[in-house]
Amino acid sequence: MGEPPDPAESQSRFASGLRGSLAAIEEGLYVIVAVLLLGAAVLVVVGTVSGLVSSIRAHESAVSIGVVLLDRVLLTLIVAELLHTLRLAVLRGEIVVEPFLYVGLIAVVRRVLIITAELEGLAPGGRALTNELLELGLLAVLTLALAVAVFLVRRSNSTDQHRQIESSTLSPT
Repeated sequence: MGEPPDPAESQSRFASGLRGSLAAIEEGLYVIVAVLLLGAAVLVVVGTVSGLVSSIRAHESAVSIGVVLLDRVLLTLIVAELLHTLRLAVLRGEIVVEPFLYVGLIAVVRRVLIITAELEGLAPGGRALTNELLELGLLAVLTLALAVAVFLVRRSNSTDQHRQIESSTLSPT
């Protein structure tokens, strides 16, 4: 007669099977999100082209057309950067912070451009102008914070790489 199964071995197989199933579900979710982001990018591009054509037919000013076009291009760039970040998460198996910081910087630049374009159409005073200038100031602080965060992440990554190089050269083979 055979020996009874070892409980530790069956528990280990269950845990490894569970880890594999969770990893497959996680990758499936990444694929679904990537397809949705790709769909969003396609819709933004199609909307941009159709909006550009209708704006030209309506004889809108070149500045307003340029601002809308720049806004949509930056939005497409944000979606593309999110797709890139998602791809890195799947390939490396970990979420990388730096691309999200770049997405934040692009979003801030996009909003700054939109606000400055809106400021051109506002009267020289009033509550609306105050609100727009306050938002610009907060966006400037956010830009500085994101830039410092990018610097610190890069510095941390380069320090980690130096430590890995030093440990690999100093360790006996």
